[in-house]
Amino acid sequence: MKYRWLSQDGYIHLGLDDGRIVAEHRHVWERANGPIPEGYQIHHLDSDRTNNKLRNLEALLPGDHKRAHCGHWKDVGGRWWKRCRVCCRALPEDDYPTKRYVDGVRKTRGNCKACERDRSRARKGYAGTRYAEGSRGGYFLGPRA
Repeated sequence: MKYRWLSQDGYIHLGLDDGRIVAEHRHVWERANGPIPEGYQIHHLDSDRTNNKLRNLEALLPGDHKRAHCGHWKDVGGRWWKRCRVCCRALPEDDYPTKRYVDGVRKTRGNCKACERDRSRARKGYAGTRYAEGSRGGYFLGPRA
C-alpha cells in the first residue's frame, strides 16, 4: 500500500503498490473472504464508513443493504422486520399492506395494517379514528400558498 486517504463520500480509499485505487472496506473483505460475490455490496454494520474492521463488515444484496439503512432488521429465521411510522410497533414486513407499485413507481406509507385501516377510514369520513381529529383526513388539498 502506497497511501491512504478519506474521500469526500466518507469512505477510506487505498492506493496500492500495483497502481490500483480501491475502497478500504472492499479490500479488507476481499483479503479475508476472497472476491465479493457478483451483485453484492459491503455493508458497515455500525454505519461508520471509516470503521473497516472485518467484524463490522457484511456482504449484502442491494435490496437487503437498502433495508438495513432504512432501519429494518432480520430475525434469526431470516424474516425482515420494521417499525410502523404511526404506532411504532415492530412487525414483520409482510404486515405492511401499503407496499405497491403504480406505473412502475413504488408507493408506500410505512403504516401497519391497523394504522392504514384507520387512515383509510378517516379519508372516507368515519369518526373515531386517530387520523380524523386535527388532520386533513388524508386528502390532498393542493399546494400551500
